[in-house]
Amino acid sequence: MHPPSIPELRRLKIVARCAVAFVWLYEGLVPKLLCVSPFQIDMVRNSGWWWGSPDATLHGLGAAMIIASIVLFGGWFEKLGQLVATVSVLVLMVLVIRNHPPALYDPFGGLAKDACLFACSWVVWRLSGRC
Repeated sequence: MHPPSIPELRRLKIVARCAVAFVWLYEGLVPKLLCVSPFQIDMVRNSGWWWGSPDATLHGLGAAMIIASIVLFGGWFEKLGQLVATVSVLVLMVLVIRNHPPALYDPFGGLAKDACLFACSWVVWRLSGRC
């Protein structure tokens, strides 16, 4: 085994960054704009963290996530983007678990996906500015 080259590290960083960006794009577009479920609207309502209406908040969150995904895909503000993405996921995770504790053991829940997002964000953070 040889140590990874700068081009290999750059590709790794881009793949990790695009993985995070894809999740933000998908999660913003599909469940928050295209296929909104009554369950999600109820979770927003029960959280107490909504403005205007739970529906409007969910749509606004979806639009914000899509914008964030574009920034992440583009690699602009690379470290700041990963920091904001990680903190946002942590906040959303706490809100979801607080309002729906079964999300902790739901096989279709986002806990495992969120752990992968944290790992990818860490890779981007560590390699940002180095390659």
